[in-house]
Amino acid sequence: MSFVGLHIHSDYSLLDGASQLDQLVDRAIELGMPAIALTDHGVMYGAIEILKVCKKRDNVIKPIIGNEMYVINGDITKQERRPRYHQVVLAKNTQGYKNLVKLTTISHLQGVQGKGIFSRPCINKELLEQYKDGLIVTSACLGGEVPQAIMQGRPDVARRVAQWYKDVFGDDYYLEIQDHGLQEERIVNPEIVRIARELDIKLVCTNDSHYISCYDVEAHDALLCIQTGKSIIEEKRLRYTGTEYLKSADEMRMLFRDHLTPDVVEEAIAHTLEVADKVEGYKILGEPRIPNYPVPAGYTADVYFEETTRAGLIDRLQLASYDEVPQTYQERLEYELQMMHRMGFDGYFLVVWDYIKFARDNGIPVGPGRGSAAGSLVAYALGITNIDPVHHGLLFERFLNPERKSMPDIDTDFCIERRGEVIQYVTEKYGTDRVAQIITYNRMTSKAVLKDVARVLDIPYGESDKMAKMIPVVRGKPAKLKMMISDETPAPEFKEKYDSNAVVPGSEPPITYRRWLDMAMRIEGTNKSTGVHAAGVVISADPLDEVVPLERSKEGGVTTQYPMEDIELLGLLKMDFLGLKNLTMIQKAVDLIGKTHGIQVDLDNLPMDDPATYQLLARGELEGIFQLESSGMRQIVRDLKPSGLEDISSVLALYRPGPLDAGLIPKFINRKHGRERIEYEHELLTSILNETYGIMVYQEQIMKIAQDMGGYSLGQADLLRRAMGKKKKEEMEKHQSIFTEGAEKNGVPKKVAADLFEQMVKFAEYCFNKSHSTAYGYVTFQTAYLKANYPVEYMAALLTANSDDQDKVQKYISSCTMMGITVEPPDINRSGVDFTPLEHSILFGLSAVRNVGAGAIDNILQAREADGPFKSLGDLCSRIDPRAVNRRALEALIQCGALDCIETNRRQLVNDLELVVDWAQSRAKDRAIGQGNLFDMLGGVGVSEAAGSFEAAPKSPAVEDFPQQERLKLEKELLGFYVSDHPLKNIREAARILAPINLSNLEAQPEGTSISAIVMLTGVKPVVTKKGDRMAIVQLEDLTGHSEAVVFPKSFARIGSLIVQDARLMIWGKVDKRDDRSQLIIEDVEPVEDVQLVMVELDAQMAGDIVQQNTLREVILKSRGDEDHCKTPVVAIITSQHRREMVRLGNQFRVQDYQAAVTALNRAGFRARATALTSAD
Repeated sequence: MSFVGLHIHSDYSLLDGASQLDQLVDRAIELGMPAIALTDHGVMYGAIEILKVCKKRDNVIKPIIGNEMYVINGDITKQERRPRYHQVVLAKNTQGYKNLVKLTTISHLQGVQGKGIFSRPCINKELLEQYKDGLIVTSACLGGEVPQAIMQGRPDVARRVAQWYKDVFGDDYYLEIQDHGLQEERIVNPEIVRIARELDIKLVCTNDSHYISCYDVEAHDALLCIQTGKSIIEEKRLRYTGTEYLKSADEMRMLFRDHLTPDVVEEAIAHTLEVADKVEGYKILGEPRIPNYPVPAGYTADVYFEETTRAGLIDRLQLASYDEVPQTYQERLEYELQMMHRMGFDGYFLVVWDYIKFARDNGIPVGPGRGSAAGSLVAYALGITNIDPVHHGLLFERFLNPERKSMPDIDTDFCIERRGEVIQYVTEKYGTDRVAQIITYNRMTSKAVLKDVARVLDIPYGESDKMAKMIPVVRGKPAKLKMMISDETPAPEFKEKYDSNAVVPGSEPPITYRRWLDMAMRIEGTNKSTGVHAAGVVISADPLDEVVPLERSKEGGVTTQYPMEDIELLGLLKMDFLGLKNLTMIQKAVDLIGKTHGIQVDLDNLPMDDPATYQLLARGELEGIFQLESSGMRQIVRDLKPSGLEDISSVLALYRPGPLDAGLIPKFINRKHGRERIEYEHELLTSILNETYGIMVYQEQIMKIAQDMGGYSLGQADLLRRAMGKKKKEEMEKHQSIFTEGAEKNGVPKKVAADLFEQMVKFAEYCFNKSHSTAYGYVTFQTAYLKANYPVEYMAALLTANSDDQDKVQKYISSCTMMGITVEPPDINRSGVDFTPLEHSILFGLSAVRNVGAGAIDNILQAREADGPFKSLGDLCSRIDPRAVNRRALEALIQCGALDCIETNRRQLVNDLELVVDWAQSRAKDRAIGQGNLFDMLGGVGVSEAAGSFEAAPKSPAVEDFPQQERLKLEKELLGFYVSDHPLKNIREAARILAPINLSNLEAQPEGTSISAIVMLTGVKPVVTKKGDRMAIVQLEDLTGHSEAVVFPKSFARIGSLIVQDARLMIWGKVDKRDDRSQLIIEDVEPVEDVQLVMVELDAQMAGDIVQQNTLREVILKSRGDEDHCKTPVVAIITSQHRREMVRLGNQFRVQDYQAAVTALNRAGFRARATALTSAD
């Protein structure tokens, strides 16, 4: 007789269960189980996945959906200290599934008891009775109410509880016995058997499975330590017995023998099969549940949809009637409408149209399109997208394929600040019970699990970090540990350590690499935590709690318990409401342009041939340009020199790992500029590949080749594209035959067609969606256009949009400087809330000042709006509300420079502040009781206008201003940046020459890259190692950004005296990647005041003379000195008729003794001198 596991926890019992469902089901099949239940703690996270896993195995094993719930006695909405009893609840059929979903949802949305890690989602017996239909219930483990009553010596209570469940559930209530070797089970089990006999309740035996095999015990123990933050050697921590794995029928028979008779165990095993037989299939997948859009009276959804779409196209094309619409557009639109109606998606498109219309009507920026939806003319006509698919050659079938019915997928970008308004609108329109956000699961990747297991085993961090760094990351995914120890390992050293079974250095007690990695591999890929999908929102025709279990996110919003793909399997409508910061920034720039220039920029109708835009792209000035900001992209765009939207879209599609690895970008650039010949295998390809210079860049091009050459319909061509991506051999052979035969009919030689098919298969690996590229290319163009034509307003908007990211603000301030735009401190009389554009400069906004809240800013701006600029500190203090703007806020405004327009001596204002605030408050009280001074009473003249009213404010004795260094330090503290000046500003040019890699580009540098940089130390944290050696962790800053760095003991012993706060240093070191971020390991430093350069003057003719170049090289190399001590750079100053340029020679030309090098160069006939870095500019 076989056995069915009815009490099973998977890794969806987060950091408690270690069983992943694929392996769990495979093991259950191996053990001969006809069915398996999934009963995770309080959740149904894995319910749909277990259905999928069993279906993939041809349903040779029946899935049973369940939940080990928490039951309390009493009101679940009241927070009281009460026992929370475990209760296994199984869904017997579809109705049972719906009721289990309902109970699970109620437990999470209404019944959470306790806080933090001790909180549990609870139900009560009243709810169980209300939603009992289709449910099977067992008494659970020792945590159940019946076992608890027995352990408390209250058998009468145990019987009363069991009787209640029997009265409610009848034969669908079972008493559960378990044996994990615990003494308590030997007390509970005999009594449960007696109760079963007395009350005529059937028994089931279960094993409280939390992992798959007895070999997983140690790995599961590590998982518990990860959950609780403990070390595996700690005594006082959560432990299991080591028997909580999936057991066979024979293993179950071996249990209970010391306290129960064999016939009882056989009976309990047989009843597990009875429970499984009761369970019917769940009819819950596949039925579309698209919400019903409320159409106006007298319309059906399809008629309203068609009329709205046609009217939208007329507006788009600016025509008077549908008859005037060009034939190509009419035919395309009618075809799309017909397909959508046939597939039942009229309502879907009305729902999407409605919420995007709401956004546009309410001034919420919406992106021009995203993904394949931009290929639909219907979407363009309805305003869902802003890209004309007919004009741009985009294909409808790439979006919605008539040959393959699947739910359409329209993702929309909204302004990140107002995205929530759109979600709120949808929630209110369709009901709070029908709209929710979507859960995500964070799995333990190889790098993360390696470090987590190392921590619980007390393996030194340095060793775990070293091993983790050997794991390569491909397209955002680290290689799996099994790959790392296989014969195909990308890191032989990693495999060698595993195979050697050596002890990990520094581990105490000693741990071998093999034991560590084996443990990590067993729990790699398990779920660690949940999150909320950044964009996903589900909208249902029915109340969601009848379809999908819900819970609350950490932020308090309602989310599904199923992830995106499972939501779609249920037939629910999933929408992506993405928040795109660039849209917010673009709209901000347009608003600022309107204020400063009185021009309303129409973002939907920009001049696509604008010369200034393409000149900016050709110069590579791409800071703040959507999708083009990376250093790699900057060089590509500079070389490409785009001349139209097509070039921009193509480069977005090509700048990805596949095309980069294939070397397509240089080929694309060379063909554009005529340096490489463009050849087409056949004339039919010319019109398809012309815009991409004969290179297959887009998926749509593969589809068009299949259509025009192979005779495919576009729907069939989309299936071909998908097949090529999956590379199924049989399917590919079938398609190759169809393609070549169709091509021959179109006059294409068989060999040409066969070769082309092979190319298509190869290119299909990395060809991109043209619809998406075109839509995003338009956003790229918008940002470039605004920056090229309205640079001050654009950069102000860019700084505002990124004001929460200190690194980006610093980088963009540096960009402003290079553009000739001055960024100034806040100004009490000119700054707004955010960064404020002036004619050729940008002011920091008042919101950037620490200690100055929104209420204070509002009050200041209102006072300024009412009575004009502030004339003095007294004028300011007498016009603002002291309850809104306190002394701390005023002091911050003074110290950051916001009152320099009133008085440049900041220390004087700080000293005056207390006197003036008291004076202003006293006057305010006098006015309130009608005792104003003489000037206040002059002929009804207002306070701010009365002669001498604010001049009468008291002043403290005159003092000198803060020293420059202190002024800058206060600015930095209050704004986060040096603004009016910078300690490194006077050596900006020399820094650029000597340190071409600045801190803002550090992330782009590979591990181990040697670099030099000119920096300021903004923070120094001394550290003493376990051995007593001194080292330091330091914060660095240059003119472009900041970074963390480490000075290890060996280096610290030499240079420690120079590692002090605010020191300006030239540093030498290596890039170190740690926990997915970059830092520097400093090997040597020198104060900038001591850094010397060897300057060699060359005229243009001499610089271009090969003989002179060789002589210069030989002289320098001969006078270098000891290579390990060569730190002084050599800089050539090349002078021509119109310019003077400084060029740093490579690191191989650094010298040790700069005086000796200068002497040698002068003897050789060159003009050389030694110059201090600080005077090199």
